Amino acid sequence: MKNKLLKNIILTVAISSLVAIPVFAQNIKLISAQDIIPISHVFKHWAESYAEKLSVNYDLEDIFKDKDLDDHISAEDFKNAVNLTIDKDYADTPQVTRELIVNELAKIWAEKTGSNLENIPIVMMLVYSDTDDIDAEYQHGVYVAYWSDIAKGRVIDEGRIFDPKTDVTYGELAVLINNTINAIEKENTVQPIAEGRYETKGSYEIKDDKVIFDFQLMSHYTEAQELMFGSGQQFELIITNEDGDEVYRFSDGKFFTMALVYKTLNPGDSFKWQDEWDMTNKDGEKVNSGNYKAEIKILVISEDDGKINDEELTTLLEFSLNNDVREEGIIKPENAKKIIEETANELISALKNKDAKIITDFVHPEKGVRFTPYTRVSAENDLIVCKEDILSFFEDENLYVWGYYDGSGEEIKLTPDQYYEKFVYSEDFINAKEVGYNEVLTSGDMIENQFEVYKNSIIVEYHIPEIDPQFQGLDWQSLRLVFEEFEGNWKLVGIIHNQWTI
Repeated sequence: MKNKLLKNIILTVAISSLVAIPVFAQNIKLISAQDIIPISHVFKHWAESYAEKLSVNYDLEDIFKDKDLDDHISAEDFKNAVNLTIDKDYADTPQVTRELIVNELAKIWAEKTGSNLENIPIVMMLVYSDTDDIDAEYQHGVYVAYWSDIAKGRVIDEGRIFDPKTDVTYGELAVLINNTINAIEKENTVQPIAEGRYETKGSYEIKDDKVIFDFQLMSHYTEAQELMFGSGQQFELIITNEDGDEVYRFSDGKFFTMALVYKTLNPGDSFKWQDEWDMTNKDGEKVNSGNYKAEIKILVISEDDGKINDEELTTLLEFSLNNDVREEGIIKPENAKKIIEETANELISALKNKDAKIITDFVHPEKGVRFTPYTRVSAENDLIVCKEDILSFFEDENLYVWGYYDGSGEEIKLTPDQYYEKFVYSEDFINAKEVGYNEVLTSGDMIENQFEVYKNSIIVEYHIPEIDPQFQGLDWQSLRLVFEEFEGNWKLVGIIHNQWTI
């Protein structure tokens, strides 16, 4: 008879309700207490390390001691946490909804960095799908918090929500206070490159078949400056390919108000913008793989009493695209191999050697790694371990339910190390006879859904077609490593074990 589960812990929602941070476990199932041998190490609550860090650096033990990190905070504890970490003179005891707490922290951040919250320019793009649910009084602060990396909301179905009316938990408070401290330190340590000039900076991210550009114009003047734009168009972004041919121009097909626009930029502040390119050329065709350049120019008009140098208003970004895909959106095997072979070789070696430190370096920092015991990826039953907890993976002695055994349907109750021996490196896969890149080398009786679950991924399969000749190939086994791109690097998000099943 199957053991009754003590509880299901679904951390994805709790972790990402306000801030984007790594997930430890999704749908992780703890075994009944009588089944667990006393251990010296257990996986922690996702926010416990943040609470511990605050308690070490500040006198916050009374705030977090004996608290369930999933409980909602009190207004008094919020005030005390701010007093002891960021602002000893803070005296408010606000309501503890997400929108109000994040707005308060944004206000504190602005004050500590020499700004006025309401005067901070931001890009009011639709960051959150539930933006309309955020009270108008707090929208500006919530967006300042987003751009300042204080609070990022959570990602759901390729979108991002903020969930403004729900109360903040103690775990979320620990993360938000940490993020605010880091944001203040980051802002206050940025030194102007030179007084009396502007600086244009930019970055890009390749995500969901788009290139997303974030850029800003920063003032290094010691006094407020009034800038003039010749129309409603405040910037131009032009992308060219390796041959110098223009494939994209932001202003193409757009209409802008033909009137002078004046904006005031305070010392040390920035105007920020964002643009997205869908990787198509001017004819609407998907561009080829290759190297590209994006030139960003801020369209400020110089006044008669002072000319602004072009280099102050311009930045150039260079990036590469790998867009060779099949019709179903999967990177072709030959191109996948070129992209991932070296990374996969390093990772399979680390897996063989049970080198947790190296393995951790490869794990996706936000999604963690999902463990699938048999071919078909299951969002309901597969266990996800975050990047930080991979480091202690092989030492953990807890029993977890990783899914269900094929045939019997019994729960797979194993420690992480036991699971590794049976459903990760169960054979010498580093010397597998066949290695496939975005190819299915094996075929069992289970549904293949890896490319449906892991979109835009590269999946490397190490296949051993036969282990013992007497079984005539019915003992074949495979290990699949799933990679997704993150900030220009390919990170591990899944480990799928596959073998002959009845």
